[in-house]
Amino acid sequence: MFKKKKLALGIVAGLAGALGIVTSAQAVHVNPDGTGQVLIFPYFNAHSGYVTNINLVNSTDKTKAVKIRFREGDRSNDVLDFNIYMSPQDVWTGSVRAVEDKDKNLIGSISTSDRTCTLPQLAACKDDKCEVTIPFTGHQIYTGVDAADTREGYVEVIEMGVVEDKTVQAGVLHKNGTPVNCTAVKDAWKNGIFQQGVGSKATGLSSPTGGLFGSSAVLNIPQGVAYAIDPVAIDNYSTVAQHYLSDDPNNFLLPSLASGDVTTSTITVQDGSGENELVTTTWGSVPDTCLNDKDALTPQCGTNPYPISHILLASNVMNEYFLDPSNGYDGHTDWVLTFPMKKHGIHNADTDVSILVDGMYDREETSATTTTDTDYGFSPVLPGKTKDETELKREVNVVTFLTSDPSYDDARTVFSSQTGQSLSVGSFVHGWSSISFPKYDISKGYVSSVTYGKTASVYTAASGIYQGVPVAGFAAIEGNVSSNAGARFGDALPHKINR
Repeated sequence: MFKKKKLALGIVAGLAGALGIVTSAQAVHVNPDGTGQVLIFPYFNAHSGYVTNINLVNSTDKTKAVKIRFREGDRSNDVLDFNIYMSPQDVWTGSVRAVEDKDKNLIGSISTSDRTCTLPQLAACKDDKCEVTIPFTGHQIYTGVDAADTREGYVEVIEMGVVEDKTVQAGVLHKNGTPVNCTAVKDAWKNGIFQQGVGSKATGLSSPTGGLFGSSAVLNIPQGVAYAIDPVAIDNYSTVAQHYLSDDPNNFLLPSLASGDVTTSTITVQDGSGENELVTTTWGSVPDTCLNDKDALTPQCGTNPYPISHILLASNVMNEYFLDPSNGYDGHTDWVLTFPMKKHGIHNADTDVSILVDGMYDREETSATTTTDTDYGFSPVLPGKTKDETELKREVNVVTFLTSDPSYDDARTVFSSQTGQSLSVGSFVHGWSSISFPKYDISKGYVSSVTYGKTASVYTAASGIYQGVPVAGFAAIEGNVSSNAGARFGDALPHKINR
């Protein structure tokens, strides 16, 4: 998703080949081609009137065992996960939407009519009933999580490995639109063909090979607006299989973004002369944060969070805003900022993430800090903070942009989020902004680094490429294409970053 300061894949390969070096294919990296072993969908919304559609594609000729995990937006607790067994070229689809629990609380859920084999099996189309709905019940399990938290969150997809058992391969293969025999998956677990574990212990699977991609779209049904959001695709996360059951209380959080076995990460940055260079960093392990969070409900979740943290790291996030109320545009903007590694002890172990507005501009290069307009800034201003600063207390944060223009309709927001965070741009109505994370770095995990390029700059744990926080997200912009109130448009713009 983040392509600033990234080399095109062909250039990376050419640079690496010319220098005879180990390429990024042997370290954890964001794949700019959009496929990978891991996919992070940064946002889902199941508030009233919203539905989030998620598509997952196996683009390879291999049968894949895949973990999909839905995390609520406050503390990233796992509110639902299950295994998907995807035949070659298979597609799995589902929709996150609101349902009522037994107490009439509106909660999130996943609905699907997809027949791809899963464990537990979801849509089997028996008795002509294809669609099933599984509620997110985290508010009834985890302390401090309420029903609204289950309606916003993000999704992790992790390839556990390639299925090698011929019976399972044949059973999950589709014929005339339906898998031949999904019970082959359950039988493989029952008969010991599949066993939980890593590497050779994960019997029935071989190492993951990548090739997964996907898409998502947040739909505002009443407004007729859709926001298409691609996941972040991560490759070479693991060289060994990891296979776990979702109903095992000791292992349901595995695999995770911190359980891959690859301990190196690769990013491309620019040296002092503007030349691109490849930096491969080796990272140390940490104690399992899930075993040390004093919550009996969270079992082990991995000790290797730094490689993925580094490739998602940003010292600054930049994007646009559109709030223009003139000519019937009725513009609105929400920024989504998701911190998928916060639960693994990144961010200097802080529970909240402090951010600073270090740039606010309109389209004519005017800076809010150089005008007499004093309306811009976060609301409310927190104790001990300036109007340029605030704390994002959640793992999925929605920041609503506001303008002081008297014609602006502040009664509505793009995502109807209940996180309550807003940022005024003063009297501006369109432009761009930059926020930074000045207090954070991931230097504690640094072991060593090697640089490849013309200059081959030397980087240490204190270098800027290790400062910031791991983040994923986008700006959601909405408005009218004309004075016709029914002619709404929506767009999702991936965040741009600095290192």
